[in-house]
Amino acid sequence: MAFASPLDEPNCVDVHETKQEPPRSRSISPSTQPSDSTVIQFNCSRSEARSGENKLRPAGDIINRIIWDSTLSPDKYVIVFLDRFQGELEVGFGSWKKESTDEEFIPQHRVLYIRHVDGEIVWDRRRRIDKIFNSGNSAFSELAFLA
Repeated sequence: MAFASPLDEPNCVDVHETKQEPPRSRSISPSTQPSDSTVIQFNCSRSEARSGENKLRPAGDIINRIIWDSTLSPDKYVIVFLDRFQGELEVGFGSWKKESTDEEFIPQHRVLYIRHVDGEIVWDRRRRIDKIFNSGNSAFSELAFLA
C-alpha cells in the first residue's frame, strides 16, 4: 500500500508538530521562523525490527516449547527466577507453577534464565540468548560463519 506522504503511514508523527509554540505575548524573530530550506523529519515507529536487531522470544514461549516439544525433556531443564525477597532461585520444570491461581505462582517476567541440567544456558533475558528458537542475539551468533 503506497502512502501519499509519510504522515499518512500509520504510527508516523511529524517531529515539528510535537514542539511547543512560544507564548503569544512574544514576537517571533525572523531567525526562529522556519525557512523554505527547513528539513522536516519524520519519526516512524514500525513493527518490523530495525537493522541489527532481533526480538527475543519471551520466557513463556520457551517454557511452552520445552513442555510440549517431544524432542525436549522438561525434567532436564531448570528455571532461574528473581524472587522479590530471596533473590535468584532455581526451580525444576516439574515444580514450575504457571497457573496464576496456584499459591506458589511465579510470574514469567521474573524468569532470568533457563538452563539445561548440564549447565548450558538455553535462554537468558539479560544476555538475550535463546538457543531454543534462535531469537535475540543467538540468531546472529548462528550466522557468524558468514562474516
